[in-house]
Amino acid sequence: MKKILFATLMVAMLICGSLSAETLLTEAQALKIVFPKSQTVERDTKSLTGEQRQKLQQSTRLRFPEQQYTFYVAKSKGQIDGHALVLDEIGKHENITFIVGVSPKGEVLEVAVMEYRESRGGEVKEQRFLRQFHGKKQADEIAVNKDIMNYTGATLSSHAIARGVKRALALVDTFYGTSK
Repeated sequence: MKKILFATLMVAMLICGSLSAETLLTEAQALKIVFPKSQTVERDTKSLTGEQRQKLQQSTRLRFPEQQYTFYVAKSKGQIDGHALVLDEIGKHENITFIVGVSPKGEVLEVAVMEYRESRGGEVKEQRFLRQFHGKKQADEIAVNKDIMNYTGATLSSHAIARGVKRALALVDTFYGTSK
């Protein structure tokens, strides 16, 4: 009887946890925010080698667990408008899914939260927080309480977004050489 009660309780907790997910943007909507004037946006999947992973982890002090990354390359009139990457970063307990758009010069164009699953810390979805990343480059610190302002009640989510932006800039540079 205890096992059945425990199993029922676990299922209820899983259902309640998944109900707190808030989808804010579809992939198409997010790409339109990041590249509002681009004529085309194409997917480009890249595989990270062991050597690239090690170099990235050493230079950023971040983890790069995925072997493959899907980038979006935006173009207009044959010219590259920028690159984007959708990432998941863990907040307090759940992943936050967001897109980071990067210019050909390696500067953050836009950051937009696509799906927010945490019960607290939703301030990171707001433009007043996300605007802080505009123009950031890989050489910038991109750290909460340094060059990124923290929002009370959203500390772990703030760190997650900052970490993801730093990862995105490093990955775009690794595969497209934007910091040169």
